[in-house]
Amino acid sequence: MSDQPPDQTAQCFYCQATPALLCEACGLVSVCGESHGRIHRPSGSCLPFTVENRPGKGNVIVAVRDIKPFETIILDRPAIVGPFDDTNPRCLECYQAASVSAYQCTKCNLPLCGPQCEGGPTHAPECEVLRAAAPPIAVEDQDNCHPVYSAVAPLRMLHVMRTSPDTWEQVDRLMDHLEERRKEERWNFIREDVLPFFGERCGFVCEPDMVERIIGIFRTNSVKWEDKSKGLCHPIGHALCPLFSMMCHSCVNNTRYTQTLAGEMIVRAAKHIPKGEEITTQYRGPNTGNILRRPDFPANWLFSCDCPRCTDPTELGTMASTMICAGCQEPCLLPASSVLDCVWRCTNCQTEETQENVTKVVQALEIELDVFPYSASPEAWEDLLRKFQQRLHEDHFICMKTKRILLQIYGAREGYKLEQMPRQLLDRKIALCRNYIDIFSRLEPGYRAWKGRLLEELLGPLTITVNQDMEDEKINKLQYILRYKEIVRMVKEAAQCRQFEERDKDDEIIGKFYQLWMKPLQDGSRD
Repeated sequence: MSDQPPDQTAQCFYCQATPALLCEACGLVSVCGESHGRIHRPSGSCLPFTVENRPGKGNVIVAVRDIKPFETIILDRPAIVGPFDDTNPRCLECYQAASVSAYQCTKCNLPLCGPQCEGGPTHAPECEVLRAAAPPIAVEDQDNCHPVYSAVAPLRMLHVMRTSPDTWEQVDRLMDHLEERRKEERWNFIREDVLPFFGERCGFVCEPDMVERIIGIFRTNSVKWEDKSKGLCHPIGHALCPLFSMMCHSCVNNTRYTQTLAGEMIVRAAKHIPKGEEITTQYRGPNTGNILRRPDFPANWLFSCDCPRCTDPTELGTMASTMICAGCQEPCLLPASSVLDCVWRCTNCQTEETQENVTKVVQALEIELDVFPYSASPEAWEDLLRKFQQRLHEDHFICMKTKRILLQIYGAREGYKLEQMPRQLLDRKIALCRNYIDIFSRLEPGYRAWKGRLLEELLGPLTITVNQDMEDEKINKLQYILRYKEIVRMVKEAAQCRQFEERDKDDEIIGKFYQLWMKPLQDGSRD
């Protein structure tokens, strides 16, 4: 930062305090001091965002300049990582499963995986408090969760509050929704089973209101965390990343976040983000229609989503929740407005249905899909899809889930591998892939990991069919080159999309199978 005196009228990009000093490196934001300077430049590069207070939303993160796809926007680390509420006995130092009949911490009596984990820095904050419990804590049931695990995260955050004031200052800016949470029946568990670990049993001096606020912050803002050193999909609990947590949700978000092997949370642009646009993340994936997605937001995060998808009964023209009307048998039954519990009305014949009845039908069909055996034949899956389309729009989210399974079966299952399939099925796989990409590119625009995988699914059948058409003289040389260029474009886009995805070291961008089919295509283009 500059040695010049701070501008008495300039506001800090993060906390809006004055005076603040303009960043000499980028000249785009001002900072009030070293701690917020480190937020802006965590690793020698300026991050392209500022914090604004917007009516009806509070603090939001906004692009301070145009941001290109794949640019890093936020770099953050967890203030704490805590176990899930429903955690079965596990070591609180290394997060390995622990037996209640094996090793226990000699100080606090909690299960650990062995003496090597006793006294470790991760377990130390709760151990320091829980060792004073009277009577001593006893975790005796191997197959059920113990309420002490719900006390671990707030104890760790109280330790942060005492020892890392800069980190706590970031955490303390987050919302807790405590007033609403205290009205929930499940909050009784906090009052009756968790809070007693602090004062009554351990004699730990702290304000109960502060403990509840910490729990509220954690439940509102934490994300699932994994131990990447043990490979992909190894969840160990929830993490609270204070800067990342300032991002608001949008079902049509413009970023992708990734947990790195170094234990950082990195947020990158999934599409071009113009200066002044809010930078958003996504609390729920795009695969489920609004009929089931929207109620989750007030239930789990205590807000109602007003993003472009949620306020559009057609869900951006995808018809992801639209039903077949019982009156006219047309796929035209959809919500009459953007109000959450509104009546459903057919746009063709004005027949109406209640939200409750529509939800029951959708839930029953989703269960039917969930229990349908994956090992069933492609013909059986096609029959199931046709059955769903008698009740649902052809692009309803349940139909799209079924199509996703079908397009994966075609080309992978024995008897249906690409080289075994007739032209009709190759064309079917191509149509399924194109339809899926079209629908979900509207729901999740930009470069996405799922899109990279779908483009890769397309490469094989497109390569086979273009060669067949050339050999059968159904296309001329110019048409062949144009289709070849489309495939090359897909290869490049797939590689870009998969940048967001951690992959095995031997997993190449296209894969040997697709390279096999690309070679004759490349050879043919040179003739």
